[in-house]
Amino acid sequence: MTRPPTRRCSAAEGGLKAERWRASLLSRRRAEALLLGDGGLFATRHRAPLAKRPVAHRFPAMRGIAAILGVLTAGPALAHPHVFIDTGIEVLINDQNEATGLRISWTYDDLYSLFIIGDMGLDPDWDGVLTPEEAARLAGFDMQWDPSFLGDTYALVDDAELALSRPTDFGASYAKGRITSTHLRTFDQPVPLGAVPLIVQVYDPGYYSAYTIVGDAVLTGGAGCLAETFIPDLDAADQALLDALQEFTPDVDLEMSFPAVGKNYAEEVRVTCPAR
Repeated sequence: MTRPPTRRCSAAEGGLKAERWRASLLSRRRAEALLLGDGGLFATRHRAPLAKRPVAHRFPAMRGIAAILGVLTAGPALAHPHVFIDTGIEVLINDQNEATGLRISWTYDDLYSLFIIGDMGLDPDWDGVLTPEEAARLAGFDMQWDPSFLGDTYALVDDAELALSRPTDFGASYAKGRITSTHLRTFDQPVPLGAVPLIVQVYDPGYYSAYTIVGDAVLTGGAGCLAETFIPDLDAADQALLDALQEFTPDVDLEMSFPAVGKNYAEEVRVTCPAR
């Protein structure tokens, strides 16, 4: 499996790369008034909750407004991504320096969080605080995956992809206007860690959502192991996206046929451990 080029992410770049991911989100802020203002698409609370509607993927609420967001941006290339997610990665390691699983956290951008909170009828007083009952309803809102959905998380050793379980032990919280969900995925069998890194990539193949690894990866357990974050060549990724878009004719619905360029934007964590 060929992976796009990456380079080590310095501490100084950690905040800067997150801002770049969110830059195109700023151009959609005027969508909030259209969608959430009086009479807006999401102003009413009587629609069926997400859990009772057909789900094509993991972001059903955004599917219905993708065309609107595309119109409000400067062009078709800016119509993706629609969802911006800060990602936390925890690697679980046993006493033999073998990886047993991954705990993933997703903190959604404030606009998408607002859509979900409103769509589910949570926080009706808009004070930004959920009751225990509301928090319980929120947990698992993004865990009803289609069988074909791989969780936008990929683990590899020597470029060979490792199988991960379906999500378990999931939860969610809402603070400062943003939803954070967490879930656990385990390996079929423990993965020995050594000089050849365990690579954990986060990306959406269709680039519907953009993932940014925030903070340092957490290593729970093990001894002497190291985790480093690597980021893609964004200029090369952007150029590949533009090249792919140029292959489309004006009559093509880009929202339905967007090129699978998400892998070019993949960020990754590499975990190594000393020989034992």
